[in-house]
Amino acid sequence: MRLSLLKDLTQKLPEPALVFAAIAQAGIAVAVLLSLALVSAEAARTVTGTAFVVACLLLANAGLIGLYLRFRSIRESSRRMRLLADMNVQVNRDILLNENIEHIYRTILDYLFRIFNTVNTGSVLILGDDGYLTFAASRGFTEDYERHFRLKLEDSFLYQETGGQITETRLITKETLAHLVTKFDPGDWEYNSVISAPIFVGNRLFGVLNLDSDQPDTFSENDTSIVERFRAQIEVCLLAREQYQSNIERYHIDSLTGLFTRRYFEDLFSVSLDRATRHKETFVIALFDVDRLKYVNDTFGHLAGDQMLLMIASAIRTSCRKSDIIGRFGGDEFIAIYHASDKQKIEKNIAGILTSLRSKPVNFGDKEHRLSFSYGLARFPDEGTTLQSLTKSADKQLYTMKAEHKKTY
Repeated sequence: MRLSLLKDLTQKLPEPALVFAAIAQAGIAVAVLLSLALVSAEAARTVTGTAFVVACLLLANAGLIGLYLRFRSIRESSRRMRLLADMNVQVNRDILLNENIEHIYRTILDYLFRIFNTVNTGSVLILGDDGYLTFAASRGFTEDYERHFRLKLEDSFLYQETGGQITETRLITKETLAHLVTKFDPGDWEYNSVISAPIFVGNRLFGVLNLDSDQPDTFSENDTSIVERFRAQIEVCLLAREQYQSNIERYHIDSLTGLFTRRYFEDLFSVSLDRATRHKETFVIALFDVDRLKYVNDTFGHLAGDQMLLMIASAIRTSCRKSDIIGRFGGDEFIAIYHASDKQKIEKNIAGILTSLRSKPVNFGDKEHRLSFSYGLARFPDEGTTLQSLTKSADKQLYTMKAEHKKTY
């Protein structure tokens, strides 16, 4: 029964566990048979027979020890794979929830320290536009060391190890480290075993992930392959996050003026309206229209028209506090929400901005042009309780002013 059970177990194990199990089975079988024979045979009491039995038992024990070691190796591998799977789920979740990127890096390091429990220090280094690596997250380093750390990419272990051909994760051993140049002071301990993994976002080198140990031969090639697989997965996640943020930014921000887009402004208006209704607050809507944009486009070109829009948007922005909201409502229209503000004070403020803007001509080519805009205001809830009704009320005032401005062109 025991032999059959052991055989069934070993059939599920890869090499070399099968070899150890077979040796153990053979040893146990021979030992049992000889023991039975020795009971009834006088020859079994001889030294040779006893030695043979002992040898068979030692053989069986060796096989069982090897089998145990193999089981332990499989269990450790299973533990690492489980932690890697958990880490991937957690990192993907953090990315989808748009968590702070430093938080994501710290999560990665926390899991890697659990997976490789012989690691002393670890870091995620980000490559800046100046070609230097700085800490984005770390474990095991002092705050002072992190604050002053700044390493040129060409001086990093990974760059030196690959001769600048950075494509994949590398295991850097004590022997290899002896030939590399250390351009930074690691403190009271030395690097003796390092796994260094590049992080790419698209085709751009984004940074480097390092796991360090002060003990030689801490890491194996299998450890390196685990980090390499994870590196590939995290790159996909970071690229997705970058694209997601880019899409969100396009939804939120007008690319020319830097103001909120109309769609996002409408979302923010809904929040402001709900708050004002619940707390019985007031706010003022202002609608702006750029004067003579078509003339500037036709006369000086669309680049001049864009410049004109940008300058007027910047001027209008100065009328807003941090709590106020301003967006681009259309091609040449802007809109703003002034929270808890007096309508007369806002009108005086905007009128002063307009006067200042019109008094300083700008040059388009070799010709001067005076920038100008028209505007109208509407107060919630006196002049409207929806965005449509408020903008309609403000629009009437705006076109009255626009008609007056046309007389002065």
